Amino acid sequence: MRYRVLGALELWDGDQWTSLGPAKWRMLLAVLLCHANRTVPAERLLDELWGEGQAPQSAAKLLQTYVSRLRQSLGDASGGALITDKQGYKAHGYRLVVEAADFDAHRFEQLVEEGRRGLEREAESPEDAAERLREALVMWRGTPFADVPPTPSVEAETTRLGELRLQAVDARIDADLRCGRHADVLGELEALTAEHPYREGLRGRLMLALYRSGRQADALAAYRDLHRLLAEDLGVEPIPPLQRLQQRILTADASLLEPPAPRKEEERPTAPAARPAARGPRQLPPASQAFTGRHGEVAVIQALLDQVDQGDQGDQGDERDATGERGDDGGSGRPVVIAAIDGTGGVGKSTLAIHAAHQLAERFPDGQLYVDLHGTTAGLSALEPAEVLGRFLRALGVDGSSVPGDTDEASAQFRSLVAGRRLLVILDNAASVDQVRPLLPAGPDCAALVTSREMLTTLEGATHLHLDVLPHDQAVALLERIVGVERVRAERAEAEEITRLCGRLPLALRIAGARLAARPAWPLRTLVSKLTDARGRLDELRFGDLAVRTSFEVSYDAFRLGGRSDDADAVRAFRLLSTVPGQDVSLPVAAALLDHPADRTENALERLVDAQLLESPDSDRYHMHDLLRLFASERAEQEEPESAPAAALERAMSAYVATTQRAVTLLDPQRPWPRHPVEGPVVPLRDHAEAEVWLKAEAGNLLAAVAHAVTQSDALARLGIRLAQALQWFLYPRAHAQDLQTVNELAIGAARRLGDLESQAWALDHLAGAHWLQHSYEEMRATLESALEIWRAIGHQRGEQRSLCNLADALSELGLFEEAIGVQRRQLALARDTGDLAAEVIGLGNLGRAHRGLGRSEEALTCFKESLEHARRTGDVHHQGFAMYEIGITYMEQGKFPEGRAHLDEALPVWQRPGTYESWRGHTWSGLFPACMTLQIGPGPH
Repeated sequence: MRYRVLGALELWDGDQWTSLGPAKWRMLLAVLLCHANRTVPAERLLDELWGEGQAPQSAAKLLQTYVSRLRQSLGDASGGALITDKQGYKAHGYRLVVEAADFDAHRFEQLVEEGRRGLEREAESPEDAAERLREALVMWRGTPFADVPPTPSVEAETTRLGELRLQAVDARIDADLRCGRHADVLGELEALTAEHPYREGLRGRLMLALYRSGRQADALAAYRDLHRLLAEDLGVEPIPPLQRLQQRILTADASLLEPPAPRKEEERPTAPAARPAARGPRQLPPASQAFTGRHGEVAVIQALLDQVDQGDQGDQGDERDATGERGDDGGSGRPVVIAAIDGTGGVGKSTLAIHAAHQLAERFPDGQLYVDLHGTTAGLSALEPAEVLGRFLRALGVDGSSVPGDTDEASAQFRSLVAGRRLLVILDNAASVDQVRPLLPAGPDCAALVTSREMLTTLEGATHLHLDVLPHDQAVALLERIVGVERVRAERAEAEEITRLCGRLPLALRIAGARLAARPAWPLRTLVSKLTDARGRLDELRFGDLAVRTSFEVSYDAFRLGGRSDDADAVRAFRLLSTVPGQDVSLPVAAALLDHPADRTENALERLVDAQLLESPDSDRYHMHDLLRLFASERAEQEEPESAPAAALERAMSAYVATTQRAVTLLDPQRPWPRHPVEGPVVPLRDHAEAEVWLKAEAGNLLAAVAHAVTQSDALARLGIRLAQALQWFLYPRAHAQDLQTVNELAIGAARRLGDLESQAWALDHLAGAHWLQHSYEEMRATLESALEIWRAIGHQRGEQRSLCNLADALSELGLFEEAIGVQRRQLALARDTGDLAAEVIGLGNLGRAHRGLGRSEEALTCFKESLEHARRTGDVHHQGFAMYEIGITYMEQGKFPEGRAHLDEALPVWQRPGTYESWRGHTWSGLFPACMTLQIGPGPH
């Protein structure tokens, strides 16, 4: 079996490269490949696949299933490639046996090492080293493990391979410079030094290339820029070799102009036969003057097209005809190089392809053919292949009357005509693989760049490059190129806000920049204020013939007007997903939103992912770009029945609330909280661990859901309040004070609007918990007094007891111990009247703390011990921990350190249980240390 990871993870099935199925299978294979030929313990694999300490109880069984399925995919029924290493009868770990020649990452490392050694040996030609390094770099198809969800091993290996690739590029440039190809590498060096400004080796090569190109001043300026950067950022000088190179350039050292002497005549390869001087078609559109960034993507395309040069070197001995051309296949049998760039509308696919084509044009002296296939052009139908072939053939000199009308015939004539030529074909804005296939040259000296919104996965031999929105710094740099550096830097914060509001989408940034450039009197904050209004943002992102909305409409209309049976599901899903707040949405919540089964929902969402209208950052999770969300919201408002968006959001919110209620109950079944069960589909959670994982994964979405719901209809506002109430028992024990304060303040506002006094009182009580976590005891006191007024007004004794306990806590923290004792005694009287033993547990603990604050340690101990006894009777583990902690601290204050330590030892395991109050673990440890120091003993293995 052969493996590729320098891009998406792929397997060779004997006929073609294929991807592996579900995400967990890919993660498992990726981790095993990161540790190829070494045993990976099963425990390590569980942590890699589910996160450290987060694997569900069924994970070990699932891992065995994944291993079995992976063996089937590898055709390894005997287990000879994927070996189970055992200790006794149990599986200790798994080892994937991989030959270096069958694994692109290992082969890449071998070639890089050979290239480096070649550069170190004076007897070997730098040309040979350059060839090995080019061969290594050509193997890269994108970011390593591009389609594998991150795991610790995968992230570490991706970083390591990325660093090694950069070293290989550096070494290859060194070899090219030794061969005298300074002009060829200059553009690449400028891009690389911009991307990696602190790499002094690259900076030195840039200086040398500039000097050899007759640009002495630019070479010295490159050194000055580095000197300033290192001094300002790191406080250091450039390395001595770079300082010496600067001095040699300053003195115009002529020896720098000469690359190392070439090999002897008999060692030199035969030069390729001269090509005819006739110029072929030059159809490339002008390159964008504002093109910014994309250094990694350009380097990938350049490395891919290096294969054409390598093939030409390898075929230098082939027989040629009188014109200097090779025969139909060049004698090599090598496939044409194809780079397929995909991404959402407006992400800059065409701009990148045209920019790269201009950089590489000199490598294709027989011409560059370009066509916009109108695959996603508003108001235009996609071009038929026969029409495009007619254009290509006429451009290559074929008389119009001799162009076949049949697509297959025209395609064959095109391939025959370009065979043996060095031709670059750019197929921009493709609609489908069927549209592209007839337009591809077949000659090994040709190359093709294809852009499309959908990933053309069935395009044989293509290397796929997915284009995402610009990184933050490149997005700001694009604005600088269009608007002007000084203007942007004068309002840096506003420029960064514009890039955020544009979602770092290049088309949106180009429009925003063009509007600012056309209005030089506008401060950037003027455009910020216009873009801030979400409802009008797409209207603002329109200038001349450019419009973000129009770009999105093409992909959307393909579904809206499509003839497939599931097109209606896809457009409805797209519209309704805009109603769900948060960064992403899980498949179960999306199914509730659409009121469809999970499989039908997944099919609709995956179709949107294929069309680049949706992203899938992880298995069963989906994310929509901010501007696409605005467009989808417009479509929902215009095309959905009036009540449909609100009804869909209610279904999704009900799923959030019902699942959160289930999760917090699993975390702490005995925790008293306002039980208002919500009917709705519940994500299946079986135990404490799965509840914890789900809540952590959804926390951001749940907080966003509360914030959104409380501003909507009464029904949605009630669901927002219920969600805030449930989240209390996830956020408070983990000391997420700011989030707790935010959701409860939102709940208070919504409850007041609805006239829901009970919910208002609960939210006030919960808000007091946020104040307690932030040590804001005066605010806590005022909040609780407001809650108590409501409890008494509605006759809610349980709520009154809870707020009295919390108020006593606040008063004790403020040092008002006598007042705290009076409040707490009122609560205990209520608890005893109603027979609420659980409330007595809490009240006795608070009463004990107030007594201890007044120095009444014996009264305090009596309260704490009674609280502990009641907590054991009710099975309240949390308050057993509280009571033991307080008893331990009280003994220590009496100087009874052994007794104090004994109780703190008992308290500590309570706080080490998953889901308990994280902030109290530190309190218990801090209580142990005085005892340990006094007794001169360590705290023990806790």
